[in-house]
Amino acid sequence: MEDKNKPNSGSLFKSKYKLNDGSEQDKTREDYYGTFKDLNGKVWKLKGYINTSEYGKWLKITLKDPDQQQNVAPQQSAPSFIPQEHIKNDDPEDDIPF
Repeated sequence: MEDKNKPNSGSLFKSKYKLNDGSEQDKTREDYYGTFKDLNGKVWKLKGYINTSEYGKWLKITLKDPDQQQNVAPQQSAPSFIPQEHIKNDDPEDDIPF
C-alpha cells in the first residue's frame, strides 16, 4: 500500500473484514486500520477499535512500528549438566531422609 500521508498525519479506513457476527475472532478484529507518517517520514500502522462503556462509545487506537519484529522469547532448553545436589536420591541405604 502506497502511503500518501503528509508528515505528522494519517488515515483510517473502515475494516472490510469486520462482520459484527459476535464470533470470538470478530471481537478481536480491528474496526478501522490505516497508517500514520511521523515528522521523520517513518510510516506507522494504526488499528482502531470501537469500545462501549457506561459513558458511551469511544475509539481506541493502537500504533505499531512495522520495522520492529515481534519480540518472541527464545525457547530455553534443559541444561545438559544437572548438579549432583539437585538430583533426588531414592537409595534406602542413604542416612539422610531427604
